[in-house]
This record gives sequence, structure tokens and C-alpha cells, in this order.
Amino acid sequence: PSNETRVAVQKESGANIELKPVLTWKTIIAQVKDVPSGEHIGYGCTSKVSRDSRIAILPVGYYDGYDRGLSNQSYVLIRGQRAPLRGRVCMNIIMVDVTDIPDAQVEDEVVLLGSQGDERISAEHLGELIGTINYEVTTRINERIPRIVV
Repeated sequence: PSNETRVAVQKESGANIELKPVLTWKTIIAQVKDVPSGEHIGYGCTSKVSRDSRIAILPVGYYDGYDRGLSNQSYVLIRGQRAPLRGRVCMNIIMVDVTDIPDAQVEDEVVLLGSQGDERISAEHLGELIGTINYEVTTRINERIPRIVV
């Protein structure tokens, strides 16, 4: 929640209530590929692996609202660990390096935005990476992405 929201809630309730973000955007690992050292990944060969690597392919991309500006600079969470993006964000897939997450496998849960274990990816963080605000990050999530309200 924004600082404005915190202030408004505190003013209205008279209490110092700790608000926590609840939005989570998830996908799964669709495929895992072994990529030899020196190979390039993705459109335009913008990422080159410096060691033998395991690359997970995730079924989400800029069509879904995952901004192309995150290419080669953001990360996702798999099994509570950071997996860095490799290559460009494509229309409907992204690739992440799971070399350091040896148990990562097809159908594992992947957090694009939110928390997993002790790690967290905030809308503010993603917004900073692409030069915008947190609200743009969240409102760009395509309407075809299922929403579950709890």
C-alpha cells in the first residue's frame, strides 16, 4: 500500500495499522532447457550464458502485461529463490535462469509479483526498473489473467 493509503487508514481508524501488500501474480514453469555455455538466449541474442545453464520457460509476456522493459534486468521467484530473466520479454513467454535452483521443474509455481518464502517482488520495484509507478505496473496486467479475490 502507498504512504497515502497508510496515512488515510491511520487517520480514519486512529490506530497504527500495519498494511501489507496482498496482490500476487503467478504463473508456472512450462519447460526447462539445458543451455551450453556461450549460447545466446532470446530475440536479438541480448543474453549470453557464461556457464552451462538451465533455463526455464514461463508462459507470460508483454501481451499479459509483463513489461518488455524488464528484459535482462528483473527476476522472478521460484522455490523461494530469485531466478533472473534472461533475454527479452517476448509476447507470451519469458525465460529465466534456474541454474542455481537445481530442483526447479515443470509446473513449479513462479511468482512474478508478490512474495514467496522470504523473498518479495513489489510493484514499486518493477515500476522503478521500467521508469514508472506501481499503479501502472498493476493496471497493465491483462484482463485475460484470471483474478482470485480472497
